Amino acid sequence: MRKCGGVVLAAVISVVWVLAPVAGSLAPQACAQQSRSADTPSSPVSQYLELEHRSPSEIPPADLSLIRAKQREIAAEAAFFGYDLNASGWDYDQSVCPLLPDELVLHYRRQFRDGAQSLFTALVPRSPGRVFVVPVLYRNATPFRSATGSQRSIAVFNRVVPADVAAKAAQPEGKWLDLGLCYADIVYAHANVLNQSGAEVGLVRAPLPLLHVSEESSLRGITFTDRNAPGQYLVWNLTLNSKGRMTSAVAVQLSDYIARVRNGAEPTAKPMPQGKEPTIKILPPEQDPSVKPTPQ
Repeated sequence: MRKCGGVVLAAVISVVWVLAPVAGSLAPQACAQQSRSADTPSSPVSQYLELEHRSPSEIPPADLSLIRAKQREIAAEAAFFGYDLNASGWDYDQSVCPLLPDELVLHYRRQFRDGAQSLFTALVPRSPGRVFVVPVLYRNATPFRSATGSQRSIAVFNRVVPADVAAKAAQPEGKWLDLGLCYADIVYAHANVLNQSGAEVGLVRAPLPLLHVSEESSLRGITFTDRNAPGQYLVWNLTLNSKGRMTSAVAVQLSDYIARVRNGAEPTAKPMPQGKEPTIKILPPEQDPSVKPTPQ
């Protein structure tokens, strides 16, 4: 339901690759350009990272009150993009993004009998401000301009992430993976990021989280894998400027790698048929040519 190429960085002379630290939390703790490894906690490391998701019954009362107070604005913004919240079958949940302290991130879904669903993300400010809606699916169909990389999605994301938070997150020691995960969750819903290699053979070619840093142009590129469906995964490539503002986003859908399994059995010998003795053709002995005398 839910694109692999690297992030293109203009005029790159030297690039620093920073691996996301293996940690139980989302944020890199001590990963710097000098390739200094991060502190690894003693607790078991999860293979996947995702944001906390809350059902309506798990949302704090203050946030529920805000959602009710903003319901008319949410419905009006959704209607502008073709979603009718007055129709039956709508449900929602909340994603908790640590880099968006001033916003509620809500995913609204409507399930249909044929298995299709409509989906959009609503960004509700905790303080006075505008509600933004990011359209994701219309009965399983993506908008003409997919939310994953549309300029509007990028503009909305840059607007709701505070400037100081974005600037810190874009540093090699910052929470750059949180930033990428929050974006993917907003434009795609429920991102499930591969944090470390595991036993899944299908993900053997899937990239682990990486930060690419251009030392000349100060651009940053974030690459990570999102296990979005059985047998498939998304490879995200996000480009940021030095202030942490996103400039482009690409997601490539790939199928799991399938290894060719050999059973190791010994090859069976195929008997060759016995050949027949070749027949010998006996030629008569050659005779000397007759000489015809020539008269003198």
